[in-house]
Amino acid sequence: MSRYDDPRWYEEQHGNSMPPQPPAYDDLNQLPPPPAQPGGMPGFPYAPYNPYQQQPGVPQAGHQRPKRRNLGRIFAQALTLVALVVLAFFGGWFAHQLFGNSFSTPSSTDSRAYSNLIQQAWNVIDQHYVDRKAVNYKDMSYSAIRSMVDSLKDRGHTRFMTPQEVQSENQQLSGKFIGIGIYLHQDPKTKDLSIASTIPGAPAEGAGLKRGDILLSVNGQDVRGKDTTTVSQLIKGDAGTSVTIKVQRPGQNQPLTFKIERKEINVPSVIMHYIPEEHVAHIQIVQFTNGVSDQLRTALQQAKDKGAKKYILDLRDNPGGYLNEATQIASMFVKSGNVLIEKNSTGQETPVPVTGNTIDTQSTLVVLVNANSASAAEIVTAALKDNNRAFVIGDPHTFGTGTVLQQYSLSDGSAILLGVQEWLTPKGKFIRDNGVEPNQVVKLPGSGAPLTPADENSGNYSLQKILGSSDTQLIAALKYLQNH
Repeated sequence: MSRYDDPRWYEEQHGNSMPPQPPAYDDLNQLPPPPAQPGGMPGFPYAPYNPYQQQPGVPQAGHQRPKRRNLGRIFAQALTLVALVVLAFFGGWFAHQLFGNSFSTPSSTDSRAYSNLIQQAWNVIDQHYVDRKAVNYKDMSYSAIRSMVDSLKDRGHTRFMTPQEVQSENQQLSGKFIGIGIYLHQDPKTKDLSIASTIPGAPAEGAGLKRGDILLSVNGQDVRGKDTTTVSQLIKGDAGTSVTIKVQRPGQNQPLTFKIERKEINVPSVIMHYIPEEHVAHIQIVQFTNGVSDQLRTALQQAKDKGAKKYILDLRDNPGGYLNEATQIASMFVKSGNVLIEKNSTGQETPVPVTGNTIDTQSTLVVLVNANSASAAEIVTAALKDNNRAFVIGDPHTFGTGTVLQQYSLSDGSAILLGVQEWLTPKGKFIRDNGVEPNQVVKLPGSGAPLTPADENSGNYSLQKILGSSDTQLIAALKYLQNH
């Protein structure tokens, strides 16, 4: 199962723009702090002077003893050396006591204290837990890392990935993967997992799964209340094998069961439907995979060749993707200004300007969003809105991911996707947890679903058929374009 089965995505700075990654290390096998020395400070990094320890210039056993006339001079030198070392030791100790707290920030002090606490807890379990068969070091490590990452509360963004999940992430960003082709959404209150959308042409769509279907079981295993990662692993499998999924479809009394064969899916990242009556091109960006900006350029040119004068950029249910692709796509429509502002952990803000590689900076443009528009989709939406280039229509707010992630690989192939920068809109608004607000709020009816260009193409939708659909957001976009 792939990341296309999860509405969450991430911006990853890739290529030569990625900063050097720190070397992997095992923080569960650090050396303990030095033991307390007699008369010294616990953990003090330097041992007190030992007059019996061999010193440079003092002969060891087997060497010729010095002549008697030099003993007085040597003894005096030794006393001087002892005095200097003792003075240095106590001088350092006094300076540490007096100035130590001034030179270490509270965060670094806390970091040292609580990292030692983790090590202590690990050692206690490792050495004393009675059921030795229950001690699984990998599970302990992964659970500890996940808990640390979850405590950051970077909802749906910063996260830990197992080696298998890393492989799946990398595979999906290429636009190809093996699976059935669904996006999953988990209700934060009920914890129900439902299908946010299906990938056009994928096995799930062909079998009849639909947006809004609530997952009940996978291969007979109850999945109610389970997280998206766990369920994704259950759905995942080799090409040619099958998975059985039971769902509850809203409005129907009995559950529905689907047996679906897993296949390699080439995901179309850009889909276009042309509406000749209005000279409007309805263009959906499914996700911001590698090369999606080139696909959009091609779609825009095809639309222009058909006579398009106005555009609907549909980012509904788009889970995001590469930051670089988002920057290039926003730059196609904006002549000057910034795509976003990056803010690092020190508070320093760095504007990310448009590239100058424009395609169309004049035609009327509407952007459609919903609560599942996330990450890079939000960056493009905010860039076009704040630069007064597009009119945004959709749900009251988008998903609300507001960090740029850096992937840090760990020693066993797992990885942490860590928010190393916050991103702000060109006007300086931070959208994490709040999302991007549209210019015009339009909600879909309870039973309604977004009408995609793939739906329109397969159903030969005319303007009147679109206006007669339940997609109130798309209808609002067409009415806006009719008046502008």
